[in-house]
Amino acid sequence: MKSAVLLFANHPLPVLTPEALSSGQPDPLALALLKDTLRNLADVDADVFLFLDPAQDPGKDPGQDKDQQKEQAKALLGKGKFKIANALGRNRTVQQRNAFRLVFTRLYERALLLDNAAPDLPAFAVQSALDNLTWKGACIGPQPTDGDEPEQIYALGFSAEGWMTEAFDQVDRDRPALFRRLETHILFYERKVNLLPPYAPITSLDQAPALAERCKDTRFALLPSVRMAAERLSTESKA
Repeated sequence: MKSAVLLFANHPLPVLTPEALSSGQPDPLALALLKDTLRNLADVDADVFLFLDPAQDPGKDPGQDKDQQKEQAKALLGKGKFKIANALGRNRTVQQRNAFRLVFTRLYERALLLDNAAPDLPAFAVQSALDNLTWKGACIGPQPTDGDEPEQIYALGFSAEGWMTEAFDQVDRDRPALFRRLETHILFYERKVNLLPPYAPITSLDQAPALAERCKDTRFALLPSVRMAAERLSTESKA
């Protein structure tokens, strides 16, 4: 089945912001986290789409500005098994909805939206999430919390038959308990919801030491981003 994985270059971790693209100097650790995530997804049987922020320079032709942003992103990311696209929409929620709409109009049969800094999320876990998106299917990946219930999510997927704009148009991303509200809403529309294993993406560079700690003595410890995070952990421990 034709599958797609969707990521946004600046959500939740800002990496390829317009300023970083124009200067050619994103934060090295943030860039490494995104590159390692993309490299990991190369083992998934799916087309990976990376969405840049919409072009907002009023002094340039919009088409020319979009092409320039793509070229700048390619130069920073290097070669890889992913496609770079420009997001469309007035805010992130609308952009995510439009990303799903884009791939389903291109006859993809299932699509999975992931947070952009997940270097130690196993490729087989992503593949399994896609494989289980069957007829009228959906999946949600909760982020672990210290409380009884997860609050945020790191993944959201739909099969083409299960796809519903209501998951974006009618579920406020800024209110508490997003995970539970989203699950309830999708079930209300009679979708088959598969709950993915909890996973903690990197949403802030302050979380880099925690990444290094959990990847210690695993194969992920060799990733450039995890090694950089380990260096930051070592620096903090000496301070």
